[in-house]
Amino acid sequence: MKKRSFYLLILLISLAGILLFNSNKSQPLASQSIDIYQRTIEDRILSNQLTKRFWKLTDIDINANSVILIDGSTGHVIYEDNSDVALPTASMAKLMTELLVLEAIEAQELSWNTEVTISDYAYYISHRPGFASVDLEQDRTYTVEELFQAMAIHSANGASIALAEAVSGSEKAFVQRMNQRAYELGLNNSRFVNSTGLNNDHLGHFSSVGTIEDTNIMSARDLATLARYLINNYPVLLEITSQPQLLINDQEYQNTNLMLSNVIPYQGVDGLKTGYTDLAGFGFTGTVQRNDVRLISVVMGTESMIDRFIETEKLYDHAFSYIENLPFLNH
Repeated sequence: MKKRSFYLLILLISLAGILLFNSNKSQPLASQSIDIYQRTIEDRILSNQLTKRFWKLTDIDINANSVILIDGSTGHVIYEDNSDVALPTASMAKLMTELLVLEAIEAQELSWNTEVTISDYAYYISHRPGFASVDLEQDRTYTVEELFQAMAIHSANGASIALAEAVSGSEKAFVQRMNQRAYELGLNNSRFVNSTGLNNDHLGHFSSVGTIEDTNIMSARDLATLARYLINNYPVLLEITSQPQLLINDQEYQNTNLMLSNVIPYQGVDGLKTGYTDLAGFGFTGTVQRNDVRLISVVMGTESMIDRFIETEKLYDHAFSYIENLPFLNH
């Protein structure tokens, strides 16, 4: 009897152990399945984040002498062609003028409300036909804000000169600051001889730096780097460059960036700077933001005013098409 009871006890203990083992085993398996699924999701999201950070575009037919497209948040180069070649910038050089004015305001050397008188030089250039002119008068003063808007929205050369003189006393001294700042920012393929981007031979006897044959030169990479620095450090700039019109002297001027107009509109574009001279051809340093993605582009040396925007549109279309096909990107 005792023997049978002993065997029965052993059997009950064994059954209890099996049940306990299976109970303990089932819970980790369920948790493990959840963990594996969660890790799979996280790995896929991480993979797409890395893809977004290091992605490249290829096989885009861009008709320009030089081009670059970068991620505005990381600076990663998405597409480039001849991007390190130093070329005439035309008015895209005004991005450096804009930076130095914004830094002077930040340092309280100027304010947006500082009144600026118009020198003979600024007056002369502002009244030259074909120089994206906003006519400036010498019988009144202009605020830094008025001149900056004229420069950034309508690419006014006289306004650029007036601002350069307000910051440094003379354009010659201002150009020294432009080149020093380029060096500090690592813009190794840039050289400035004036504040506007005009050819020196456009300036007549007012030319003060370099030879009469000189003009400002930058690479597409340097322009994109400078544009990214401006956008990230002085977001107020986009509030200005996104305005489709400028009102000054009771006259309305259109933004030279036609991607803000009905001519070749593009959703999300809010800057940044056009340029043209006979030497440089047509160029555009642009920027666009959709959702959390900001792109910065540079095209240099296109054949017509509209072509610079058409080529920019190609870059943006390819980039956003690629981004939209990344799974989990917006989750």
